[in-house]
Amino acid sequence: IHEEFRTSSGPSDSGGNPPPVTIHTWLERFNKQKPRSFEKATAPVDAKNWISHMEKIFDVMGCEDAFKTRLAVYKFEGNALAWWKAYKQAKGGDAWLITERLKREYHSIRQTNSETSTEFMQRFLRLAGFLGEVAVTEDEQAKNFQWGLRKSTLNPLMCMPFTNVAQVANAARDYEILHERDDDDAERPDKRQKSGDRHQPTSRQSSHRNHGHNNDRQGSDRRSGGDNHRSSNNYSGSNNRLKF
Repeated sequence: IHEEFRTSSGPSDSGGNPPPVTIHTWLERFNKQKPRSFEKATAPVDAKNWISHMEKIFDVMGCEDAFKTRLAVYKFEGNALAWWKAYKQAKGGDAWLITERLKREYHSIRQTNSETSTEFMQRFLRLAGFLGEVAVTEDEQAKNFQWGLRKSTLNPLMCMPFTNVAQVANAARDYEILHERDDDDAERPDKRQKSGDRHQPTSRQSSHRNHGHNNDRQGSDRRSGGDNHRSSNNYSGSNNRLKF
């Protein structure tokens, strides 16, 4: 971070006043510029954009190199702050041994069963940040990150070309979401079976309806018989009248 904030022109004060000599004065001026906080990078470009934002403020302030890192770290939050604390702790030991250990971890890093691809990417980028230029180009980082994915996620991405870590992470996350949806569908009963289900009447209900239907038919037959009987009587009466 200190190297990123190193400027070639050196400190200069645009107001013509001598630059502050204490961190407290610099911090007061720094906060007046409303600098953005930095918590995590979902892609390498996020960190670069934030550093450019800081450099712009330092240039306007004419900030001395000795204070830039401390002011920038003041705006670290969450994962970025945890990374910085781990970085400082690591720098307290043998630098060569620490770098070699981080190299081995970087080249053997693997996604755990409990991690999403997004969480794995954040852990990967933190480790790559420790190594700096040792982590080589974005294309090489993308390959290393891709091979660190779980086998179930890696297999469908094997033949896809990627140029940076963010592209790999996005493709992996898309696959994870699709896989999660497939699992949810497998756990639910078939929707078509649900919509095709019909309530089947019990034998008692069926018998009751058939009995009612038979009664209706019998009633209809009786009414029809009654009408025929009346018609027969009328006809007989008519014949009787003709006889007289």
